Amino acid sequence: MTTSTRQTAFPDLGAVEDVLRRHLGDGTVRLAVVAMSRDDHPKAVVMATPSGATTPVLAVKVALTGGAARSVRAEAAALEQLGQLDPGLVGGTVPRLLALHETAAGTFLVTTVSSGRPFSVDYHRWHHTGRRRDVRADFDAAAGWLSRLHGLTVSPQPEADGAAALESRWPDEVGMAAAQVCRSARARVGDLDTGHVTHGDFWCGNLLRTGRRVTGVVDWEHARFGASPLWDRVRFALAYTLYLDRHTPSGARVHGHAGLRAGAWGDPVRHLLRGEGWYAAGVADFIAPALGRDPSTMAWRDAVLVGLGEVATTSDSPPFARAHASLLAEVGS
Repeated sequence: MTTSTRQTAFPDLGAVEDVLRRHLGDGTVRLAVVAMSRDDHPKAVVMATPSGATTPVLAVKVALTGGAARSVRAEAAALEQLGQLDPGLVGGTVPRLLALHETAAGTFLVTTVSSGRPFSVDYHRWHHTGRRRDVRADFDAAAGWLSRLHGLTVSPQPEADGAAALESRWPDEVGMAAAQVCRSARARVGDLDTGHVTHGDFWCGNLLRTGRRVTGVVDWEHARFGASPLWDRVRFALAYTLYLDRHTPSGARVHGHAGLRAGAWGDPVRHLLRGEGWYAAGVADFIAPALGRDPSTMAWRDAVLVGLGEVATTSDSPPFARAHASLLAEVGS
């Protein structure tokens, strides 16, 4: 079916071929592994392009561990529920679930292919995140798409207790301190409208665009039905902020962000939470609509603190999660 080369730790491409035969028949298909996660529950994404086609027609997400299989099943369930709620799948920007295959070789999720280039490609271009107009365009595109997703309403569901989750995952001094900061910040945020569909892992790597328009949003394993729109906005802003200094030598000024130097992990978030400059104002404008408050109230800052806590409790990477818990305890002290 194909002559793809197998590499160490790659998915079993022979098993992928077997799954694809059920959808595409026995013709020649070119496979390309386009994504490999590196967390404790890794998954791979394989694109399939039939002979004669110029672009991929199917995507196969392959679970590489038991934990990853649970995530893949969760994504399948979310895509099925979203498709029932909105058959148009947010204007065709969401992959359509075709099948979930449970085989002896593993768990395989087959979907249609979303079009566009990942936001993360532009994000890492030279000085992109230091130019106000480019950052504003990214946030505007994200906000425009979120307004469409969050327009899908369902029965409100109770929110998880983020502070309790922090105490459970990190039952030590850092975890307890982070939980107290999270609890106080969440109380200041106040009541939220929770009757909406949310993506749950809304960051640049999961967004695709053509020109300035979002044309695809992938990775739906953390989707929620009945949650608050606030948390998608917070997740996007927090992830966008975290790597502002990614391409700046340690100790050097970060282009476009007065007062920010590359240094310790999390310094861009510390800089943001001081609430100074054009970037903080842009984040405030992006988050505030989901709070129903004026950006000048600084309620957006409390929302970001709660967002730090959510990453600290949900990330599949313990070191990454722990770093967020430590940062939350520090900035809230």
